[in-house]
Amino acid sequence: MEIVLQVLVGLSCLFLVVLGAKTMFAPNSMLELIAVKPEGSAGLNTIRGFLGGLIIGSSMVLTAGLVTGNTTFFLAVAMVMGTVVFGRLVGIAFDGFDKKVLFPLVAEIIMVTIFIVAYTQL
Repeated sequence: MEIVLQVLVGLSCLFLVVLGAKTMFAPNSMLELIAVKPEGSAGLNTIRGFLGGLIIGSSMVLTAGLVTGNTTFFLAVAMVMGTVVFGRLVGIAFDGFDKKVLFPLVAEIIMVTIFIVAYTQL
């Protein structure tokens, strides 16, 4: 079970670094996926810095947890991603449901679950 959890955290980490890099270095290719329309260079800067940086930073924190064996790093990312999930649920409650939100919401819930289980079991 331990190796399975490490692999799942590692795969999540890889997914996040690719997603973050694409968001940071090719934000125009991500606009439909993230359903955001930036206003000029300031908007692109926000997507690159805030979204890309947050996603890459989360991947770096997960990597630190894998390398050091300190599972508290997994819990930290789970808390951040859990807050993202909460924000999505608030959005659904206030703005209505859009099927484009379903895949990212499910993916985030799965990753939060993986990180919490890894924190408690590794």
